[in-house]
Amino acid sequence: MNSITKGIFSTFFSKVMVSVLGLVVVIIISRNLGAEGRGIISLMVSLIAFLQLFCDFGGNSAIINLSYEIPQRRLWLSSLVWVFFICLLSYIPLAFFDRVSYIFLVPLAAFLYSFVNINSLLLMGSRKVNQRNLVMVTLPLLLLLGFGLLFFQTSLGISAYPLAMFIALGISSLLSFILLRGQLKPVPGPFVFEKQILQQGAWVQGGHAVQFLNYRINFFIIVLLMNEASLGIYNNVVIIAESIWILGHSMGQMQHMKILNTEDKKSHITLTNKFMFINFIGSLGLMIILILLPREFWVWLFSDDFSEMDTLFIYLAPGVLCFSISNIINHFLHAKNQFKTILQSNIIGLVTGLVVSVLLIPGYGLKGACLSWSCGLLASMLTYIFIYKRYLKTI
Repeated sequence: MNSITKGIFSTFFSKVMVSVLGLVVVIIISRNLGAEGRGIISLMVSLIAFLQLFCDFGGNSAIINLSYEIPQRRLWLSSLVWVFFICLLSYIPLAFFDRVSYIFLVPLAAFLYSFVNINSLLLMGSRKVNQRNLVMVTLPLLLLLGFGLLFFQTSLGISAYPLAMFIALGISSLLSFILLRGQLKPVPGPFVFEKQILQQGAWVQGGHAVQFLNYRINFFIIVLLMNEASLGIYNNVVIIAESIWILGHSMGQMQHMKILNTEDKKSHITLTNKFMFINFIGSLGLMIILILLPREFWVWLFSDDFSEMDTLFIYLAPGVLCFSISNIINHFLHAKNQFKTILQSNIIGLVTGLVVSVLLIPGYGLKGACLSWSCGLLASMLTYIFIYKRYLKTI
């Protein structure tokens, strides 16, 4: 078994573990707090992720590419300076979100998540895949154990989640730093903020930010037009559907590293086409299984509040399959530093999904939200394919 295959299996296994651990937390919350409780936590987590979008302009996947050119200590310090500034500044606008529970914890949580993410990216840049995967699994494992213990052994109720989250973030932050600190060798001279992080990060994170909104814009629209209970149902459906992408993400990360470490452009194309085919077939098979699961299964797994989940997967299926293709092309373009084209593709998907969601959610509810999600990903995929074919003509 070659190194790239080992890396794919290691990353795939880690991502499966993360997905399973996260699903168990979702099950506990859904069964004991219902759709409304699930919605409240979803809204808090979504705001943390939204703030991370801005943090990641200075701590994004461009760090992997830059770690081949710039000392890691400088990258690490520059990223943390940016993240700290953004989180501190965020307290001003977040003061107006008084409807959201635990709003004052959002910036601190975003900082810790970003800290772990930056350390993990630098580990990837050093090709320390197994160490990065260890960090990736540790966080949700500690969250599950902490939340389960606090929820069932104390009277904290829903407050057990944020407390467990910070315990998990604290330990994961320490672990990721310990694994990385050997790479953070002192650099002669005074500290200089590496502007390249923001220069490349503007395009990289711009694409990621738009992609995030492609996935999550409906969360905020549903809360605005419907209620937290509907958000809880929708969030569960989307999270389970997105778990199918684990295979593609695992392959894409190893594809990205392989392209960065080899110069044969034809082999890059061959690898990308191969991964696209495998990912599409795998995603199709998993999606069929998901659709065939009966309503009774979802009621048993979560609670009666989630009885309509089985019908919603049909509307998400086109989006899952579209992303199985565009995800691999995205990693190819990322490795080629084609950040502008990634941003363009994701903007087209966002605008399409947003227009469809505004048109369909008022009349069709969660079915309209799922269909708009798929429409946005379809538009992105078509754009990615067009850009990919155009790029191939230049080789």
